[in-house]
Amino acid sequence: MVLQLPYQPIPVAADVGNTRLAKLERENLEQQLEYLRYQISPHFFMNTLNNIHALVDIDSEKAKETIVELSKMMRYVLYDGNKRCVRLFSELEFIRHYVALMQLRYTDKVKITLDLPKETPNRQIPPLILITFIENAFKHGISYQRDSSIIIRVTIENDKLLFTCWNTKSNKPNKEKGGVGLSNVVKRMDLLFEYNYKLNIHDDSDFYNVELEIPLI
Repeated sequence: MVLQLPYQPIPVAADVGNTRLAKLERENLEQQLEYLRYQISPHFFMNTLNNIHALVDIDSEKAKETIVELSKMMRYVLYDGNKRCVRLFSELEFIRHYVALMQLRYTDKVKITLDLPKETPNRQIPPLILITFIENAFKHGISYQRDSSIIIRVTIENDKLLFTCWNTKSNKPNKEKGGVGLSNVVKRMDLLFEYNYKLNIHDDSDFYNVELEIPLI
């Protein structure tokens, strides 16, 4: 006796099609991330070189120190900035170098507070995510006519990174065309975390505050 079962075609073509589609989606994601990373890095260095240019005639010794700090940051961007993820410790060290560079430029009228974890867990984070918000704080929050403050804080809770960046606002807003860095970092986080992050921005008349929560890898 031969048992005949209903004919069921093997969905080989469908499987192959789904596999190819998934591959194309991954490739497209990587291309988008690469494009956004390359936009962020030149934007960062353009601002940093402007800082050095401003120091050359004011204080040549500080300008030399700034170049040393910049070389450390360039090494990080060149060798780690194009990676999908980097060690959390490396990203925080990059922020330390950046803030040290900025502190060389300003007088005591600018109060800069940097609060980073003393110990960092063995976790990873996408590179050059946090620096964009810090850049904007210095770019738009420093006033040469009155006291200014910038407070940067990073804490780790339950495998999540909590980042806050608060700054006073300059009485003469920076009219330079920009916004590329901020819009790009939001696009990157959308792609990397699939909206599994929290970003709150409070833009007041006297201060600007960013609160960000992202998962650690």
